[in-house]
Amino acid sequence: MITLSLRRAGLAAAVIASLSIHASAQSDSAFATALGAIPSGLATMAQLKTKPQRPDAPAVKPPSASDAVWQKVLETVKNDGVYKPEAGQMPGMFTIEDSAGDVKANHTMQAISAVGLLNEEEKFELMGVMLIIQDFKLDAKSGNMTVDQWAFEVDVYGQVGNAVHVVVVKSPDGKTVSATPEKLNPADPKIQAQYDTMLKHWAERKPKGA
Repeated sequence: MITLSLRRAGLAAAVIASLSIHASAQSDSAFATALGAIPSGLATMAQLKTKPQRPDAPAVKPPSASDAVWQKVLETVKNDGVYKPEAGQMPGMFTIEDSAGDVKANHTMQAISAVGLLNEEEKFELMGVMLIIQDFKLDAKSGNMTVDQWAFEVDVYGQVGNAVHVVVVKSPDGKTVSATPEKLNPADPKIQAQYDTMLKHWAERKPKGA
């Protein structure tokens, strides 16, 4: 069992709703793992189908994390995640958000949210993890911002269940000029490569204050 203390702090959560981009704690309960699915309604995502549609269709191995890397990722959340309790239909979650670069120009934002619920023993039961990365590029001529976004819904063992890749162009006043989602092929190795890049960030992230 992994234990994790909950801390009072402001939450910087990153959640995906449809194809829009949103960069989005209170007790000393422990952090426990329990297999489950991300609650429906938390995020509407393009599904990366990882199971054959017909009995005779070849199985496709979904993107996944090695046990060693996944444990490091969970340790990062354990050490630095900020807790937000359940609210209405929204589950509780531990979240970390990192950014690098000039927020008014080219920059990258990454976020991870460990999603779950408090059980009757006031233990936080992990139901899944969401990872997101947004790469912002400013067009100096038009002022438009192009955002290349990947997001993954992952089970408690680090195996991807859902994924989305979309490129959004925003005007200087924040209006969406275009949103182009990619139809993902589960067998495309770039999906695992992108997931590995995100895992590396969180697995190797230095603890807060280090």
